[in-house]
Amino acid sequence: MFAPCKIFLSPIQADDSAKEAAGTASKKREDRFDLTVREDYFAGFQGDKVALDRGMKASEAALATNPKHAEAMVWLGGGEVFLSGEYFSKGNFIEGGKMWQKGIEHMDKAAELEPSNIGVLIPRAAVLMPASRNLPGPIRDKVLEGVLKNFVTVYAMQKDELDKIGEHPLGELRMGLADIYRSLGKLDESKVQLEAVSKELPNTEYATEAKKWLDAKPSARLAHNCIGCHSK
Repeated sequence: MFAPCKIFLSPIQADDSAKEAAGTASKKREDRFDLTVREDYFAGFQGDKVALDRGMKASEAALATNPKHAEAMVWLGGGEVFLSGEYFSKGNFIEGGKMWQKGIEHMDKAAELEPSNIGVLIPRAAVLMPASRNLPGPIRDKVLEGVLKNFVTVYAMQKDELDKIGEHPLGELRMGLADIYRSLGKLDESKVQLEAVSKELPNTEYATEAKKWLDAKPSARLAHNCIGCHSK
């Protein structure tokens, strides 16, 4: 079962809050929906069914109050996509298909409601990128094109402050883009991201992985997995 990366935490939100006055920063942190559910979802993606159920119920409760709560919607969709994978792994393709469709609809709707909200784009991308690996080619490519759009939007919003967002967020963003481009057969675009990793994050695990990818044959099957966050 896939384990989405904890890059769910928006580096821009974290950075900006540090620049605000104390009172405003506290309010901003309190307003972030991910802080109320993310640990339950992370635990759920690692196999804690009780935690996942608790996180999904919190999302449903937020949506009952505000049906257009995009962040609650995208997290709920992520949980549903995860559950679809469990159904598929047990051979229950009917229920798996239904749950997958629900999850995709929730995440797509969230992105439509708030297309520039990193708190929506990153959770969507972080769930769908690993989930896409088990999909048939045409469906996988369609999903990955949507994930790429999410990552490109996030990159565009952060490009002037990449040196401030931290090693883990930057490494995951760059390697995520490299992975998606490679999966879509866009090797030149992938190479650009890998070379940027080598330059911007020297002497890190990201640089080591980037070198391995740069040295690999075009036909090699490679996939990036989140570095560091799941073991902490």
